[in-house]
Amino acid sequence: MRTEDILILQQVKGCGPVFLRQNIDRLISNDVFDFVKKHKPEQVPFLEQYQNDAKRYMFEADKNNAKIISFLSSEYPSQLKTIPNAPAVIYAKGNTDLLKRVVAIIGTRHSSLLGNRIAERLGAYFSQQCSLCNGLVEGIDEHVIKVDDKILPNVVGIISGGIDYENTCTAHHQKNIEAVIEAGGLIVSSFFPGQKENSYSGSIASNLQAQISHGLILVQSSVTGGSKYTMEAFSKLPRPIGVIEYNKSSEYETEVFGANRMVIEKGKLGVAEFVGVKDIKKMKTSHILPIRSISDYETFVKYMFSDNQSLF
Repeated sequence: MRTEDILILQQVKGCGPVFLRQNIDRLISNDVFDFVKKHKPEQVPFLEQYQNDAKRYMFEADKNNAKIISFLSSEYPSQLKTIPNAPAVIYAKGNTDLLKRVVAIIGTRHSSLLGNRIAERLGAYFSQQCSLCNGLVEGIDEHVIKVDDKILPNVVGIISGGIDYENTCTAHHQKNIEAVIEAGGLIVSSFFPGQKENSYSGSIASNLQAQISHGLILVQSSVTGGSKYTMEAFSKLPRPIGVIEYNKSSEYETEVFGANRMVIEKGKLGVAEFVGVKDIKKMKTSHILPIRSISDYETFVKYMFSDNQSLF
């Protein structure tokens, strides 16, 4: 099946990622137009427009030197293949080899000096082990991906707009995106080209960030912080969560580390409370590891890649 066909089907109402995966055999053996006529006949009047849009998305991706990687491609990340609702298509600009070993290191946009210092330390260490993944926004995200104010070369940025970021992302975000690409990193989006950033797209990007990462580390967050969206998605995967614990500073007892303390004190119940999951049975987190020292960094790397052996 051609990438164009999948881009057409993505626009058909009722043809979400789960549906496409469940019907893969029929999709491969049928013409896309015949498939829609049979299974979604009410969408037939819109097929010509869907096809025109699909061609436009391919043109825009090519113009922006980006790849369109479908779930049928050998380049599609193995960690996404195990997730039924992972996007059927991702747009990638940069070094796609960085998708093989990925850690999400996240935290508040309103970070403190202590949080920034810890983020920089984590980024420097984990960049030697795998790719660093986050949303490239201000605060913890920016401090994770920089050393001496320079972007590290193995950063995976998940953006909440189309891959034509000059048209879809804020000026501040564009600056970080361009710096990541120039440093040899990778930008990934699950949105059609032309889709602008908005409050809703941020939660979708958080979901992809979680899905694409083999492990997640929370650096700093209050109990109401936006990190809850990425952690909520991640908690539903059988992968490890690391949480910074820094009792050496009185600041750790303040509101800015409230989510950290909650998770460390209550474990999975703390994660559920932070992210708003009412049914703890939905949580699949393999390990929750308090991170206090470099030896914990090493342990976390082992958890990440032993828990995900089936992905390689």
